[in-house]
Amino acid sequence: MDIKQLTPVEIKRDETGSWIHPEFLNYLNSLDGDAEFISDKEWCELKNHFNVETVTLWMESSVSSDDWESMMDDCDISKWDPIAPHGFFLIDIGFSEDDAYAIFARPKRVSGVA
Repeated sequence: MDIKQLTPVEIKRDETGSWIHPEFLNYLNSLDGDAEFISDKEWCELKNHFNVETVTLWMESSVSSDDWESMMDDCDISKWDPIAPHGFFLIDIGFSEDDAYAIFARPKRVSGVA
């Protein structure tokens, strides 16, 4: 599979506050199977395909418990504005079974380069 460097795009969150990078979504949709989750192997392949490293932030650990409960009860995370770690950009923000999450990516760093 060819490497396709993933780059930031304009973020337009929906009415619930969810959003997914269109190229990331296309890749996920191209995977075989109807699984709701991808395997660790598939995740590693995805990161290699896009030449990125990723980090996931969970809403529960970044807002007050009252705000978390309110947003989860309403299924609306539009008020949650997670801050990307330095050098990272948002590729997915949405809901999991137990919490809301934000996945950020950045181009892989070359070893030995500061």
